Amino acid sequence: MSTIPTEIPSIRVAVIEPGHNPVDGWHSAEISKAIVFKTEDLDDYRTKNWDTRVYDALVLIAAVEYCDKALKRSGLLWARRFELMLPVHDVKHWQNPEVGNAISSALKFLTGDEWNIAFTAAATDLYTDMGRQSLLEWGDAGRTVTPFSDGLDSRAVSAILGANGRSDRIIRVRIGSKADDRPIRDRKKVPFLNIPFTVNMRQGGGIKESSVRSRGFKFTLLSAVAAYLVGTHDVAMPESGQGALGPTLVPTSHGYEDYRNHPRFLRKMEDVVQAIFHVPVRFRLPQLWNTKGQTLTAFAEIETNPDEWNHTRSCWQQSRNSSFDGRRRHCGICAACMLRRLSFHSAGISEPKENYIWEDLGADEFAGGAVKGFTKITRAMQRYGIAGALHLDHLAEMRSSPVHMSRVKRSAWQLADHLQMTTSEAEERLFGLLEQHDREWKAFMKDLGPKSFVAQWLA
Repeated sequence: MSTIPTEIPSIRVAVIEPGHNPVDGWHSAEISKAIVFKTEDLDDYRTKNWDTRVYDALVLIAAVEYCDKALKRSGLLWARRFELMLPVHDVKHWQNPEVGNAISSALKFLTGDEWNIAFTAAATDLYTDMGRQSLLEWGDAGRTVTPFSDGLDSRAVSAILGANGRSDRIIRVRIGSKADDRPIRDRKKVPFLNIPFTVNMRQGGGIKESSVRSRGFKFTLLSAVAAYLVGTHDVAMPESGQGALGPTLVPTSHGYEDYRNHPRFLRKMEDVVQAIFHVPVRFRLPQLWNTKGQTLTAFAEIETNPDEWNHTRSCWQQSRNSSFDGRRRHCGICAACMLRRLSFHSAGISEPKENYIWEDLGADEFAGGAVKGFTKITRAMQRYGIAGALHLDHLAEMRSSPVHMSRVKRSAWQLADHLQMTTSEAEERLFGLLEQHDREWKAFMKDLGPKSFVAQWLA
């Protein structure tokens, strides 16, 4: 008779300064080798508000990403245990229990893991040695910071926020992997062009865990750092309602709910920012009560160039699994791709089928929907597709199913507490979002037809 193990996977990671000796009993992540700062990109973060806390916060973000990738989750237990030690410049500030407790609480809620973080005094003054200082002068509390990537929601919300002559009030913080593609306006250097560091896992034996739930910590804290540096308090997160609330609404039989864009996590990150920088930053979700389709519709009313949405990236698959004829495509069947295609359908916008490996979701067989000549069709990809379709289908059932009513009402009660609204108002808005998603999903499935492989999965 097999038993479930009680010992959760654990690792002790010590971030060490360049050239310093490893710490006995700890896995080392050396700055300049495992955590590599890019001087040119770091310069894009330098304003008059630059101080040691900014640099140390960037090291913290990188160290958390390193830990998250370095330890594989157990097949039976989701949780892991991390002990993280890193050098900081103002050790008295970082050792304040308020700082450590806020960070550990946010990370535990986000990743489902245990985090114990210790701060030690840095032996060298690293932050002043990297790049130049005070390249940009800010101090405008009327600006809004928003994460900016290759994603559809990111592009859409950035355009919506910048409409009606407000584009110069929006500070876009690049959080994707591609080089910046924004114009340099009025010959002025645009700040926050790229993430100013990379995390090199070769020193730790490669990436061991691919779920990387800590991305939410990385993107929110980077955005908050930018807000602190420009002197504003407003951070607008781009996720629409299905992406922000869906992963926690639909019951899961494995793993841990994904809170990376949920208001409850964003509130915890507000506590983190307050503890580190002693300034209030408000994370908001301007499209929280709208579907991705409604967000895309609003985007298309502002931006008429289809390249602005056709060239966005939604797919979760790595390029080796979703490339064809030398060109990377969306897979077309993972949860993110399914939501993307549902949204284009809802907005009434045609998208080139060549954007996807699975060009035809209406095919009666799974393999028959893929582009001819694609040779990497696997059972794992089919499982991805089934999971994505089931997620959207279950989300569509949430509004009318008595089985899920208590879960929806509990979610509305939690949202009301965090969004400072009445419970009845939160219920009304949440039910409205779910009703809209249900309408969009039914129309989408109707057009695919009852014999499509997607319909067969759901049957």
